[in-house]
Amino acid sequence: MRKQLVKAGNEEGFVLITALMIMVVMTIIGIAATFNTTTEVQIAGNDRIHKETFYSADGGTEFAAEVLEQNIACLDFAPNGEGSKLFDGINTTLDGHIAVSGTSLELWQNVIGTWSAAGTPYPSDTARDLWYPPVYAAGAAHTNITVEGIADITAGSSILQNAGYLGLGRSFASGGVTLDYEIYAQRLGERNSESRIRVEWKHVVGREDPHCRYN
Repeated sequence: MRKQLVKAGNEEGFVLITALMIMVVMTIIGIAATFNTTTEVQIAGNDRIHKETFYSADGGTEFAAEVLEQNIACLDFAPNGEGSKLFDGINTTLDGHIAVSGTSLELWQNVIGTWSAAGTPYPSDTARDLWYPPVYAAGAAHTNITVEGIADITAGSSILQNAGYLGLGRSFASGGVTLDYEIYAQRLGERNSESRIRVEWKHVVGREDPHCRYN
């Protein structure tokens, strides 16, 4: 008895359809993986820019503290003095690294309120004592800095010692005047990133650097 195999008509193209479905699923998985990888790369890039901007602002406060100390020691910055040079007719560049506004050559005398009571955001490109780099293209990364402070009296301390058989005492006291400053730094970095840092800086009057480096 001969048997005849009959192919069911509804099975035609089954393998092709299955293959196409697998390809579609793999394509979707690939697109999702690519999108996820791109997102992770963007997150990592934004995190890097944020950290660079933050630490650049933090470095600006360190730079400003040194400039402030030199300004106190030198009393002011001479626009054409030794170690400094004119940036333009208004601003002064210190050793080519940082620029001082022509109106801030005696920035150590900035009192509290010089910027904070001005009614405008600070530091900014239009409200600043210092900035670096001295020359930068429009939109390029740079740091703006403001300084303001107040004179304060440091609380004294004393030590009383017995003078042995003399039955007397010997005392030692300390105290003095300090200049307390608020230093603000604004870093404008890549991709419109921005970071602002505020630090307090205390200068003990009478302990100025005897070597005036900028005038």
